[in-house]
Amino acid sequence: MAATLFAIYFLVMILVGPWAAKKMNKKDSGDFILAGRAVPTWLVTGGIVATLINSATLLGYGGSGFSLGISGYFASLGFVVCLMWMGYWFIPRLRRTNITTIPELFERFFGWPHRLVSTILVICRDLGVTAGAAIGMAVVFRSVFDISLDLALVITLAVTLAFTILGGMWAVMITDTIQAAIILIGTTLLIPLGIAYIGGWTEFVNLIPATHIDVWNAGESQTIAWIIAGALTCLGYQTLIQRGLSAESDEVARKSFRNGGLIAIAWYMVPFLIGTLAVVIFPTISPSEAFISMTSLFGSIGGLIFSVIIVASCISTLSSTVLTTASNISLDVYKRLINPDASEKTTVLVTRISIVVVAIAGTLIGRSLPYILELLLTGGRIMAASLTPVLLALIFWKTARKAYISTILAMIIGAVGTVIGIIIGNQAAGSAGGEVVFVWSLDPIFMGLPFTLIVLIFGTLIETRMRENKLLKPEKKIS
Repeated sequence: MAATLFAIYFLVMILVGPWAAKKMNKKDSGDFILAGRAVPTWLVTGGIVATLINSATLLGYGGSGFSLGISGYFASLGFVVCLMWMGYWFIPRLRRTNITTIPELFERFFGWPHRLVSTILVICRDLGVTAGAAIGMAVVFRSVFDISLDLALVITLAVTLAFTILGGMWAVMITDTIQAAIILIGTTLLIPLGIAYIGGWTEFVNLIPATHIDVWNAGESQTIAWIIAGALTCLGYQTLIQRGLSAESDEVARKSFRNGGLIAIAWYMVPFLIGTLAVVIFPTISPSEAFISMTSLFGSIGGLIFSVIIVASCISTLSSTVLTTASNISLDVYKRLINPDASEKTTVLVTRISIVVVAIAGTLIGRSLPYILELLLTGGRIMAASLTPVLLALIFWKTARKAYISTILAMIIGAVGTVIGIIIGNQAAGSAGGEVVFVWSLDPIFMGLPFTLIVLIFGTLIETRMRENKLLKPEKKIS
């Protein structure tokens, strides 16, 4: 039964690849990476929702709900609230630049050094998500078929890569939308089923530990850090931004981000409620087992269906992030620094090869780190504390576009400060988050973000004033 169900599901995903490839009329890199900027509202919305739901949001946030209760919701709140703002004010401005990747925008203003630094920072986030999705997907697949983790990784990665390499963004958007519908319906149904198993809502409320209904259970500092990190991560998250860039119009992008934000704000409560239900029903399990343990309540068939849901969430996110990172490698590194005269056919080929390389790299990272949710948050913190403030400044602060030195220093110093915070702070991190996430005594984003803002704001003001007074020579773009 399990083999048949997964075989059918995987076959559908694989068949989407060649079908989506037929929709690529121009067959160039823009068509492959952004679906020719012609994606309708329902597919963009589905892509946004599926991008937000992965192994971290199911297994990770479910485990966070088990350990921390409702306070863990703040780890996602800043992220999902920003979605709607992005659709109305941020994405339309980026669409008018006609860029394909975020680093491309940095070069428009400053040159290739900024593009290279921003490429590294963008990849930090996507590699973390890729790692979490890959390992989460394999863990579930292994538990269903009782095979080695490495074999599970090979099988699930092969399916993901098959349709992504063939169909590019069209394949990703179509499969994302299918999987988003499965995930939303399936996981939401798990809540009333779990409450009914306990004996009803009143019984459930009476059995919830007091700590799990305390919104500040993780601590005020950590809660605020989660909100800030979530918001800044969302604003610099290239996978999401490329969803908006692939929309067929500004209006489609606005509607899609509005719809995605509304859905996400409501749905992100689901994994935390599932984790809280697991505390009541399975108080002795480990946090990482919360979601899977809940699915076991509904027999072998029910558990199998929910296993498919988890794998679907991972595949949707994995396909998105590997395509995004591959576009950075092919456009921001290969075509910009290695072979500027590369043809569109060659660029697409390099993108396809990069998809495989990125998937393997993310998998290896995931195998080396046990914290599913922390994988996602760590890369996000580095990017959020360094690249995002500078990106926002370029879009909304014209003066920053003249600050060549300050903008690149802000990104580098902010990233280094955050990494140092992760290394040093790791020793002081609390264990209240269980096996899925750290609860920091001082979140690493507070180590990097202040330096980024100080260098960016004051550096820009000083640098531009000195140029006006001709104390500095005008910076020339390095082409």
